[in-house]
Amino acid sequence: MSSIQRQGTFTEELLAPRRASASPWLTWHSRSGERIELSARVFDNWVAKSANLLSDLFDLDEGSTVVIDLAPHWKSLVLALASLHHGATLVDAGHENAAQAALWITAEPNDEHIPGSSEILAVNPAALALSFGSDLGPVAEDFNASVRSYGDQFYPSAVSSSTTALASSTGSALTLNELFGSSVEAQGTILVRVQQPLLALLPYLIGQWTVGDAVVLVEDGVEVTERLREGERINFDYEPAC
Repeated sequence: MSSIQRQGTFTEELLAPRRASASPWLTWHSRSGERIELSARVFDNWVAKSANLLSDLFDLDEGSTVVIDLAPHWKSLVLALASLHHGATLVDAGHENAAQAALWITAEPNDEHIPGSSEILAVNPAALALSFGSDLGPVAEDFNASVRSYGDQFYPSAVSSSTTALASSTGSALTLNELFGSSVEAQGTILVRVQQPLLALLPYLIGQWTVGDAVVLVEDGVEVTERLREGERINFDYEPAC
């Protein structure tokens, strides 16, 4: 059997080796001054809770199309990997298949561009937000209010490595095998500025997490000072390809 036909639990294979680690996995710096540090164990717990929520509320399965209409952020990365736990296909809001998406994950649940046939998961990116807020809209589910009630463990079913993992409106697409199978060099703790859409950045992050690198994700507009670099022990700056 060729590798492209194999079955796997791809998000599980990424997270399981460092599930017990208390070392930093992802640290988020926002323009508002938030600094959120997630160890590998805590990040895995958030992914598991989110995957359980997606299963319970939306019945995602292999090949379900999910629009993830969020900027790079620790919550959007959690939800991207939780969706991939199910073998879902992630697309951006401009993709031709967005109109047929089973689920639309967004910070703007009342956006008129969301098709009426899609279910909606509303996400407030603020770290301490216990609910989305008063403008949730009539049909969206509230990620912030619901996610903490779900279990810290998720037991994925195997999915085909040839399933499309992500597809962007620019025309790029990757299978699960391609997304999780890249071979890269370890860099240490990596500074990543939010300069690309989530789906463009995700393959790089998965590749570096696979080899054990920690990521410091910095929102656009945050000044990267020497104090920040020293405090986070930055070894390498990621520069997106032009």
